[in-house]
Amino acid sequence: MTLSHLPVRFHLHFDRPAHADIPPLFVLRSMLGKQLHAMSCISQQSKCPECMYKNTCAYAFLFETILPQENEAVPGRDRASHPFAFTGGRILEASPFSDYDFTITLFGKAGEYLPYVYAAFVRAGKDGLFKERRTFSVTKVCVGKTNILIDSEHLNLPLSPYLWHYDETRLEKSGEVLVELRSPLRFKYGGKYGVDFTAQDFFSCLYRRMKTLCLLYGAVDTMAEYSPHENIHISEKNMSWKDFRHYSARQKNSMTLGGSSGSFKLEGTFSAMEQNLLEFARFANAGKNTNFGLGQMDFWAKWE
Repeated sequence: MTLSHLPVRFHLHFDRPAHADIPPLFVLRSMLGKQLHAMSCISQQSKCPECMYKNTCAYAFLFETILPQENEAVPGRDRASHPFAFTGGRILEASPFSDYDFTITLFGKAGEYLPYVYAAFVRAGKDGLFKERRTFSVTKVCVGKTNILIDSEHLNLPLSPYLWHYDETRLEKSGEVLVELRSPLRFKYGGKYGVDFTAQDFFSCLYRRMKTLCLLYGAVDTMAEYSPHENIHISEKNMSWKDFRHYSARQKNSMTLGGSSGSFKLEGTFSAMEQNLLEFARFANAGKNTNFGLGQMDFWAKWE
């Protein structure tokens, strides 16, 4: 299993101090979709699934992610996980603020669409964000420590993405792992959302994310079924549920997006799969609504 990924850090400078009444990443995600649609759609009378341009349209690929119902990644569904995630940026910014940094990670072929993503944020800056419609400029676009922004009309391209691959040579290890949820983790276990999930629920969530992204945007040699190691357990937990409000333009309604926040400690014996899953979640996030910035995490391991 392999997946290329391109983390791109954007620095925004607001013309006047801005006040974020909802998480900035939620607004940036919505503006990205709006501006991609405005730039890319050349068949205004067609719905994306029936549009003849859907296979080459930047908006359809990045934001609709249409699938045939007969597919291996999510059988029976005609929509898939988007090929990007917000993997940096504070989910809620102290206000008021004049500068904001965030990272968007593009998976697989999505890295080729970076110029569209950049142009969408430039357009969003002219329209402004939040209730006050604060305008902003994109002043840096960085990959690693390199600013690839030449001027307002040019990026230093092409770029070489990072390549993650499943390391089957990892040996089974015993010890403890501290997991920090850097933004709310939202996933269902036993038909519900909550904070009382088990270690097995957690690793099953990570596995679904890895499997889906690798099938859709990476390469998969074999994909054996996975059962989390039974002797891993959560020994310490410092978590609570955190909700945010979000207005959905598609549903034309205000909705709640929330998840588990805080940290927890895992103890037990970790297979090669579980070690790989933790590394994968570090850059790809996990659970639902990763394109809103949810499911960001980091971990620290202490092996015996």
